[in-house]
Amino acid sequence: MDPLIAVTFSVTSAVVFASFSVLVRKTLSVGSAYAGAVISLVVGLPILGGLSLLFSSWERLTWEAAAWFALGGLFAPGLGRLLLFQGIRHIGVGRTMPLVMLTPVFSTALAVAWLGERPGPAAWLATASVAAGCVLLSLKPVGDADWRRVHLLLPLGHAAVLALASITRRHALLIAPDPIIGSFLANLVSLPCVLACAPLFPPEERFRVNRTGLLRFGLISVLNTFAFLLFFSSFRFGEVWLVVPLGYSAPLFSLLFARFFLREEERVTWQKGWGALLLFLGMAIIVWQAA
Repeated sequence: MDPLIAVTFSVTSAVVFASFSVLVRKTLSVGSAYAGAVISLVVGLPILGGLSLLFSSWERLTWEAAAWFALGGLFAPGLGRLLLFQGIRHIGVGRTMPLVMLTPVFSTALAVAWLGERPGPAAWLATASVAAGCVLLSLKPVGDADWRRVHLLLPLGHAAVLALASITRRHALLIAPDPIIGSFLANLVSLPCVLACAPLFPPEERFRVNRTGLLRFGLISVLNTFAFLLFFSSFRFGEVWLVVPLGYSAPLFSLLFARFFLREEERVTWQKGWGALLLFLGMAIIVWQAA
């Protein structure tokens, strides 16, 4: 285990995920978000499969490790994507995303209970700081449309299954330390789960994409695959309490990229200012703990 490698991989994946999200925003005019999700998995499978044939040893993969890798893929993006779509559908983005950003807290708690990890008080403080910063950065105005409080369980369920995915990835990599095979199996299991989400969308939004959108989504899906592999690999070198909060720092980089590259003129609210500060402080504490 090398915590500094885990930090490098996790933060780099956050930066790449952030750039991916900015590029997706520029592509949504020529294709739907659901189409982008499906294309991302379809593009990622041959890339990860090819890398596994070149650099991995399939003969060393045990059935136990394969089952854990597949279970992690079922959790995320499989079941997690389904809960996210349903949450946005029933209570909107503004209420869904802040609750989703509680994933680092859930992940750390599960890592303590399941894997026996022992993060110190500083790590708990950093995790809470990262989660609070993500929540503040993701806050958006919401309308007055009617909604039921029971539907808050959907984004909370999303955060819980993503936390379970993190735990299973770490557990599987302790058995078979091959993140390339793990990433491939996770994507392979996730694809049918994401396809099963199609009925959640109106027919015109299920796979709306023109030729330009298909090309753009295909190219940025390569970037997303690289980020996913980096984040997956970070679990090989570091514990969950170290990896997940850093990986969830992507909203900070997304905010920076959007302001510089999309030239957004939106006002910097106190939520964004404090959110960025809390996220940065949490990241700094975690990196200090790793060092």
